[in-house]
Amino acid sequence: MVGADKHFVNLFCAANGVGKSACGANLVTNICFGPQNKYFEQPIFQKWPYMKRGRIISDPTTIKAKIIPELEKWFPVNESTKMPEANFEMGKEGKNYVCKIKTNTGWEIDLMSTEQDAKEFESADIGWVWIDEPMPKDKFMATLARGRMGMIVFWTFTPLNYSAWIKEWMDEHADGQYADYVEAEMEDACKVHGVRGVLEHANIKRIADGYPEDEKEARVFGKFGHLIGKVHKLFRRKIHVIKPFPLDERLYSTYMAIDPHPNTADHVLYMSVNSQGRKYVSGEVISQGGTKLFYERMKAFEASMHYRIADRIIDPSAFNDDQHKEEQSVGKQLFDLGFSGLIKGSKDLHAGIKRTDDALSYQMIEGKMIVPPELYIFDTCPVAIKQLDEYVWQEWKGAAKDDKKASSRPRDKDDHQPENLHRLLLHEPSFVAYPVRNTRFGGYENEIKEFDPYK
Repeated sequence: MVGADKHFVNLFCAANGVGKSACGANLVTNICFGPQNKYFEQPIFQKWPYMKRGRIISDPTTIKAKIIPELEKWFPVNESTKMPEANFEMGKEGKNYVCKIKTNTGWEIDLMSTEQDAKEFESADIGWVWIDEPMPKDKFMATLARGRMGMIVFWTFTPLNYSAWIKEWMDEHADGQYADYVEAEMEDACKVHGVRGVLEHANIKRIADGYPEDEKEARVFGKFGHLIGKVHKLFRRKIHVIKPFPLDERLYSTYMAIDPHPNTADHVLYMSVNSQGRKYVSGEVISQGGTKLFYERMKAFEASMHYRIADRIIDPSAFNDDQHKEEQSVGKQLFDLGFSGLIKGSKDLHAGIKRTDDALSYQMIEGKMIVPPELYIFDTCPVAIKQLDEYVWQEWKGAAKDDKKASSRPRDKDDHQPENLHRLLLHEPSFVAYPVRNTRFGGYENEIKEFDPYK
């Protein structure tokens, strides 16, 4: 990803033990000394396009204990002296850790601590930045400003400290253009289950079992520390979120779920199903206002998507007369406006969670999809994606930390689209054949091809 130089910011969000620091040190080595092996035979390493000045940012302990040893390990040995030191010089300049590196290829590298003042990150234009582990937002923003002459950022981290703002930033910017990311969990470095793995499976399990539950998500699975207890752990943006494609109404039946609320925005989710049972969350409507406006927005969206609606499902509470503080319930109003045949969705929360996990499950072997998931989500549904990604169990309870017991219910916040998704899947939506006319009398004559997300 870094070698292709397509993204300004490149993130490696990973668990402990998968080689984040080794990855960063190798990127620095191959930038400063050129390609060292076949994995780095890429344009940016062959011909550096930016300034020959770099910066490494981490905490002082990591700089001393991890980053410097990794750089010394991977920097090439001088051919004449057989000593790596002949290729570079390191200086502390009064600090208790190395803060300056100069190479014999003309590179200057600053090493900065996340404990330094934010103003110190404002100085100098640079060509690349390696950030190792999370950092405060103000210092990150100051770092980005160093790229006005052209720059690439690569960031390796386990999402513990400062992780909430990083997750929000990634949700907004990691669009595959401005920024992109790679994820990894400990099992990805396993000799048995990973690709070119270096860790024994028994050691991974032993380490994972020793972590407290409130750190396991980040340290074992590489998931953000502020999202402890994620409900749908199988959901992966890289797997399940895809670019939208035209939905031929002859090939897809569409189902919709409505979750209305008196004090917050109403949420609607659309799921389109093909004849093979593959399901696509293909649209969403978020509406604030009265029921008539809500209805008009749904109808306009459905018309724009050329949906063929099979069933409409709604939260059973929508038939309570106090919804939206109007005389009639939202369900009754929508019925009167034209949504006949509204079906009350299931309230079985745990069945919905299990059914959704089944739909998200997939199997990959060495990077190849062997068993694809049943469910995909169009990237034009950002609210559904964000809420599903951040759908977590309630805070744990218990007087002592070691006596905490997990709550049996998810947190009651921003859970509207996950609940819609649960209800849609529990409804078991299926393809309803399109009433095709006989082609001899003006019916459809063109061949209809199914969409395949892996082609």
